[in-house]
Amino acid sequence: MVDPLAEALADPTLSADARQKLQNVQDVLHADAQARLISLFFEGDEPRAAVAFGDFDAAELIAVVLHGIDTDLAAFRGWAGIAQRLCADTIRASALRGGSVRIATVAWFGYDSGTHLSALATKHATVGAARLAGDLVRMRHRHPGARIAVLAYSYSSTLFGELVLMDGAGPVSMAFSIASAGMTHMAADAVAEAISKHAFSFYATEASSDATAPLGRLGAHPVDPRDIAGTIVYGSDGGPIPGSGGEHGEATDGHASQTEIDERGERHPGYFDPRAQAYLFAVQRLARLASRRPRA
Repeated sequence: MVDPLAEALADPTLSADARQKLQNVQDVLHADAQARLISLFFEGDEPRAAVAFGDFDAAELIAVVLHGIDTDLAAFRGWAGIAQRLCADTIRASALRGGSVRIATVAWFGYDSGTHLSALATKHATVGAARLAGDLVRMRHRHPGARIAVLAYSYSSTLFGELVLMDGAGPVSMAFSIASAGMTHMAADAVAEAISKHAFSFYATEASSDATAPLGRLGAHPVDPRDIAGTIVYGSDGGPIPGSGGEHGEATDGHASQTEIDERGERHPGYFDPRAQAYLFAVQRLARLASRRPRA
């Protein structure tokens, strides 16, 4: 069988920038024996990819992690680390609940997330939603009984709204909106309707110190998902984690997905920090989803 990544890297016309991005993907795959490339294509000269972690072939729960703006495969290693850790932590939390479900996560880099300027519109979110819809259908076809969850960070929560609006979220059992750039009114209405029909459970969070997420809602997608009827709002400012047996999570500081260390050596936890309240809450909810009976 032809290895599409090796084939792409062997192309002498590949730009240095694209080669480095694909090398990032290859390095992650080589470092994790269970990692699997499940999608690779080029949008012009720009490579797009999705990589699964955990027991993807036999997965009964698949959590798809989506990135925000100004992010491409140059940042893949960091996001792959998030997906890998989420997989391991969800397996651990599920086991503590007595579960034995096979779990996988996917770092999904299948769209052009645009810039701060383009994030005020929906074009990139709509195109990304169409691509994600196709990948979700393929996951459902491959794993007909699996539960699928989506963790949408920042502008990708706008993408998730468009996904629901275009009726592409059928395979999704659970979704998280994390530090949302907002949804259009039509998308928000579609999400509210889907929640009312119990199509999926929907969670949303935003840290009080996050001054960036509200700026995204100044454009064409002004609805804060926390305000959608039926949304379960959870905290990012530090606090207890329901279902964890007394675990307490840290506050997210700002808008970053991953923890940053400033020039003074001070730590600023991101939404996906392993000790962050927002992250630990999602782990517990995914573990609870894993304990449910499979779909028929």
